[in-house]
Amino acid sequence: MILVNILAIGAHPDDIEVFCAGTLLKYKQQGHNIFIALTTSGNIGSNEYASREEIALARENEQLEAAKIMGAQVKFLRFDDQGLQDTPETRRAVINAIRWANPDVILANYPEDPSTDHAVTGKIVSEVMLSIPGKLIPADEPPIAKNPSLFYYGTPVGIGFLPEVYVDITDVYELKKEALTKHTSQFNWMDVYQTHGLLDILEITDKFRGLQAGFIYAEGYRAFRLHGYMPNFKLLP
Repeated sequence: MILVNILAIGAHPDDIEVFCAGTLLKYKQQGHNIFIALTTSGNIGSNEYASREEIALARENEQLEAAKIMGAQVKFLRFDDQGLQDTPETRRAVINAIRWANPDVILANYPEDPSTDHAVTGKIVSEVMLSIPGKLIPADEPPIAKNPSLFYYGTPVGIGFLPEVYVDITDVYELKKEALTKHTSQFNWMDVYQTHGLLDILEITDKFRGLQAGFIYAEGYRAFRLHGYMPNFKLLP
């Protein structure tokens, strides 16, 4: 088996664990190299801290603990939560993150996600794909030669998202749940928005995707398509 690099890009700490950690754990089982990049540090994601800096530090530490379960390296881009903008600075940081991971596969937020930070993250990733090999593109990391396949993971509780391919995560679901439990700051915070607990939502969503695909638990994806960057579905685990 040829080992490949997998990059999961998310808008916030816990996005990866909610939406695609099962797939990353499947890749880990196969011995592949896992990378995570986050555009924001989630620095408004709690009412229990005195400052944005304290929240960001807590959430980054939670992300590092969750990443250990997936054997992943993590890069924090540290833009402001709930204020992510498509700017030259943001694009440069995302290009740097992609080049840092030198990925064969990218998993990213869906550009039509109702959450603004999610949508902007997915949009930027999509629109810089043609920039990652260019030496004249403003960036700090050198160009890469690979043409990675980009797959979008789902939206919160699946709103507006119809997968075209599924990954069976049944055998790693308990590990995925364990990874999400590392984000302790988010359990009370999500209760501000949600009628179900965070772990209940995870189970309901992943069981529903499993029902759609004929598995017990699954994660669903849509593929990005652009000439030169057509998806290789065989790279999914």
